[in-house]
Amino acid sequence: AIAKLQATTTYPILFQAAFGTEKITEDLTVKAIAQFERTMISGNSDYDKFMRGEPNGMTQAAYRGMQVFFTERGDCFHCHVEGLLADYDFHNNGLDNTFNVDNIGRAAVTGRSSDTGKFKTPTLRNVQFSGPYMHDGRFATLEEVVEHYNSGIKRSPTLDPKIKKPDGLFLTEQEKSDLIAFLKALSDPEFLANPAFADPN
Repeated sequence: AIAKLQATTTYPILFQAAFGTEKITEDLTVKAIAQFERTMISGNSDYDKFMRGEPNGMTQAAYRGMQVFFTERGDCFHCHVEGLLADYDFHNNGLDNTFNVDNIGRAAVTGRSSDTGKFKTPTLRNVQFSGPYMHDGRFATLEEVVEHYNSGIKRSPTLDPKIKKPDGLFLTEQEKSDLIAFLKALSDPEFLANPAFADPN
């Protein structure tokens, strides 16, 4: 990849402007990517506006959904903590009760059976636009995701103890609808439409 960047007519000039050298190295490339990623801040969703105390930050449905999300009723907040809405830890969230090479998860890296079925918690910011969902894309919609936690948890020896209701949440249809409204309130249209983050081609 470094050789490909060096061979372009564009990147040596950009590296000269940014780092004072046209020589592209792995270290400088990592620094360039990291600096770009630090500019990617999503902080103007309806949820963010509500948290800043702005009037009409969220709809009533989203507010009710937030009450489900951040309480034991929804059991979401143990892994999707405030701020980035992820703890970035590894959890078995009950997708499967048998495992193979496709769903062994963290155990494929660590070799520990205690890590079987564990995957890294993603952020829920802009989740409305990041489907399909789960590590293997098995759920196409947020409705399917909510229903998994509501009634589809599969027990296994490594099921995360943070899942306090493995037999199901038994949410009402209204609560499920409100929870999805809250998840959609995590979308930041300004961030998503920012041309600086678009495909440059």
